[in-house]
Amino acid sequence: MSHTSTAGCPEHELHTQVEFSSDMPHEGSPVTEFRQTPDRRFLRDFYNKVLRFPDGFETEIWSFEDETSGRVLPAPLLRAREGEIVHVLLNPSKRVHTIHHHGMEPDPRNDGVGHTSFEVTGEYTYQWLPDVGAAGDPNRGAAGTYFYHCHVNTTLHVQFGMFGPMIFDPPSGRGKAFFDDPVGYDTRAETFMAPYAVDPRWHFLDHAAGLGGEDVGLNRFEPTRFYLLGGNLNGFGPGDVKVVGDVLATVPGQKPGLLRVLNATYFPTTFTFQDGLKAELIAHDGRALRNTAVTPSPPVAALTNVLSFGAAERYDLRLRPPAGAQVGSTFGIRVDFRHWITGEVVGTRNARVRVI
Repeated sequence: MSHTSTAGCPEHELHTQVEFSSDMPHEGSPVTEFRQTPDRRFLRDFYNKVLRFPDGFETEIWSFEDETSGRVLPAPLLRAREGEIVHVLLNPSKRVHTIHHHGMEPDPRNDGVGHTSFEVTGEYTYQWLPDVGAAGDPNRGAAGTYFYHCHVNTTLHVQFGMFGPMIFDPPSGRGKAFFDDPVGYDTRAETFMAPYAVDPRWHFLDHAAGLGGEDVGLNRFEPTRFYLLGGNLNGFGPGDVKVVGDVLATVPGQKPGLLRVLNATYFPTTFTFQDGLKAELIAHDGRALRNTAVTPSPPVAALTNVLSFGAAERYDLRLRPPAGAQVGSTFGIRVDFRHWITGEVVGTRNARVRVI
């Protein structure tokens, strides 16, 4: 069989998403096809730095920063409204990376999954649009809690810290969790919490460790450090590593506080809401809970004091203190990190809920 060399030939252009998804480059910095004027622009520069955690532990972190954030963990919040065109400019600066906006379903070019899209070598502007919700429609709307992360050697790079929170509000903005949220929430008391565990062995591995099929231990997650990353969404606290201080709730009868949780570890976690505090589950993985037995499908909620969920799952929770709770009352949340096979508790952290 003869083979014709293509050396010196100009690279052919891919004008449609079908052409692109069936004939994609492995690496590159292509232009953003079908580019539109954005409503929101975000910059995500790659960084690597040894960060010091509040307990004194230090390790190398890889993550993203923007023009003003500094080098922080988790990476800066990405927040937009349904129906807004979003642009995210990635500058990998060190080797190749991508950004996968977890839960969004854009075209293949903007999906950020390296092996089905491309890995960015120079820069790339991701473009996508969160779907606008419709009252009673379980198939519409993107308002809720998400996260973004690198999708090159994903298991390792997310453990290194290449992830950040991503929140979409309904067109009306903050104060409602989704388009037809009948209750809403107090914007003063909106908290993001991400359980995160560190396996120090992994933080000494190379960028591409394990991609050649060699066993580097990425099937053995053995964390020794456990944290609750995040904080109040009106402004995370001080320090390069942002950890949750007080989770805020409100007096019964007022608009409730909203807790947005992401499991950013590879172990299942269990939240136990203590001292009479209840969590009202209203959304899972960016989708409002609804009664789909009827049409239109109204929002529903589930009241609980225990929540167990796995890696990368997200929940939106209204916080419900017991009757009689007053300003200054405090309650507890215990977060147990459980071994993914045995279910054994391997680490525990506690958060304080304070009523405002």
